Amino acid sequence: MNREATEPDLDSLLVRHLLALSAHLAGEATSLDDWLAMPPIILDVSDETEALPVEHVFERESGALRTVCHRPYTRLRTVEEILPTSRVRSIAAGAAARLAARPEDWVSHTLAGVRPGRLLARRSEEDADIYENRVAVAVLTVMRSHLQQRIVRLRDLSRMVGDVHGLLMSSEESSWRARRDLTGLLRNIEDSSRHQAAAELRLRRLESALAAVENMLSSPLARAVDHRSVPPRELHPTNLLSSDPHYRRVALLWQACTAIEAVRPGAAETARRRQEVRIAFERFTGLLLLLACKLLQAAPDAGQPPPAPGRTTRFHVRGAPLTVTWSRTGDFTLHWRGRQTLRVVPIATDLCTAPDAAAVAASIPDVRGNRSPAEGENDLIVYPGPLHSRQNAEPGVVHAAYRIGHRDGDAHEQRADVAPLSPLEIFSVSRLARAIHWATLGADARHYPHTVSIPAGERSALADCGWLEPRPDGVAVVRAPRLDELNRLPALLKGTRARRGGGWAVEHEAQRLRTVCAELEDAATKTELLEVCPVCAKTGPQRQTVFEPREEGLFAAACSSCRTRWELRRCLACGRTFPLLDPDGLATAGAPEPDLDRRVGGAFLAVPCWAAGRASQSICPACGTCGQAARVTSCPRGCSNRVPS
Repeated sequence: MNREATEPDLDSLLVRHLLALSAHLAGEATSLDDWLAMPPIILDVSDETEALPVEHVFERESGALRTVCHRPYTRLRTVEEILPTSRVRSIAAGAAARLAARPEDWVSHTLAGVRPGRLLARRSEEDADIYENRVAVAVLTVMRSHLQQRIVRLRDLSRMVGDVHGLLMSSEESSWRARRDLTGLLRNIEDSSRHQAAAELRLRRLESALAAVENMLSSPLARAVDHRSVPPRELHPTNLLSSDPHYRRVALLWQACTAIEAVRPGAAETARRRQEVRIAFERFTGLLLLLACKLLQAAPDAGQPPPAPGRTTRFHVRGAPLTVTWSRTGDFTLHWRGRQTLRVVPIATDLCTAPDAAAVAASIPDVRGNRSPAEGENDLIVYPGPLHSRQNAEPGVVHAAYRIGHRDGDAHEQRADVAPLSPLEIFSVSRLARAIHWATLGADARHYPHTVSIPAGERSALADCGWLEPRPDGVAVVRAPRLDELNRLPALLKGTRARRGGGWAVEHEAQRLRTVCAELEDAATKTELLEVCPVCAKTGPQRQTVFEPREEGLFAAACSSCRTRWELRRCLACGRTFPLLDPDGLATAGAPEPDLDRRVGGAFLAVPCWAAGRASQSICPACGTCGQAARVTSCPRGCSNRVPS
């Protein structure tokens, strides 16, 4: 693992919420239904919005601290310095000896003696760098650090509560479907306005206190005192700290500040806590993965036990089986239609704290354990990534540490998706929903059309089948056949069977035709999955979709029930095919992936083009360019400057 990236602070809000969620899952969830009913974020923020004791004391005693900063007690100290004779007011005790030893300070030498040009002078000045004032400046330093950390936590908390509250409000920034789906994952969402008001009120008070601290740190006292000199936790009972009313209150403030400084744990205790965080994040990843399946209309099998290492959770989505296996090594593997298509690998390091994008890319082979993906399989690396770390990271680092569906254009050893997860972001579940979309719908679409090898003589017998198209080595299933079309298949193939021979030859030919029928039926079943809407997932008679095969092995489909469009396109820049998904049938304007998570809730595949007026175009995941039409020079994403691989 890359040593440059760091793990989250053990006292951070993210870690505390991870541990709280993990405790809820371990203690309260006794079945799979309990896991699926567990909200992915803790909305009760009363503990975080309450003022801490040190903040109460600071609010009460800050007036005395301000007085000390602007009118401090000082002491007189004697300063000796070399000055021109005309500026000397008092001569230091060693001035004569120094003058006798340094002829360069003489102006002239006469019979009467030496006439000096410079002398060692003595003067008295006020010195504010005394023990009691160092205590006052230490209080300011501790309070600034404490308030800055609290403000970061409250901002994360306020943003999280604001996201939850926004799900209740109609907004042009997000689709109604995303708001509806995410609202269904939360409990007590009606209290979000109260929690939001409490978080914003506490945030304003903390910001006001921090402004007061910064103002006092710019005072003459703070500039005159040595900040490196930290007083002990137990103060010496000096006259000023005991008798002066202002300094006595400063001493009370210092006692409150030392109370918030937790004793640093040893190496063994730190390692134990880190292991708890890793287990908590692994459990949190499993929860989000199951909730993402729930968002995709996956129906769990009844009576399943709660997820645990070594267990498999079974779903059915769009009429096909989907399983999630939690391995004992901490990974999660998804099997779609009996084939492994995705492995989710949780790590405890925040990749956004890496120094550059190269460091993030270099860490991927180490995380995957030199494991090469199989055909149609992909890895998703997830890590605890708070929003503020992504905001503070370089754009290249963010792009390398958050990408889903960018597999074909990467080097083979780095072919993996990466995504941040956080219990402070309701949209984290959207990222896993999108990854599952790529592993299921994306994998099925990229294999379209399914081709079955058939001899030329039998291909001619199937020429009238509207659901099949001839290929040089067989036939391709371009749409799901109707029941009557599928029932005609054995008779059509039987008519091509040679009548000569007998015995084993006849039986062998009959077995071969049965195998061909089974392969065609299997390809038809796979194609039928593409005709099921990936959003509303209605199958059988309830399905209201239109599937249109297109030239060059492409297709387009639409659902009249929820107005969702999905299709397979070909990039004109690199020639590869890629699937896209447009929920609600609206051309979504392009934006960075975190913004799209917020707007459409992860219900998309290829990212729409960013250029104005080209919302119907999408960015090819293989070459990273919008290759469906002529390039534009004003693309805000910079596609015109990219060279296809």
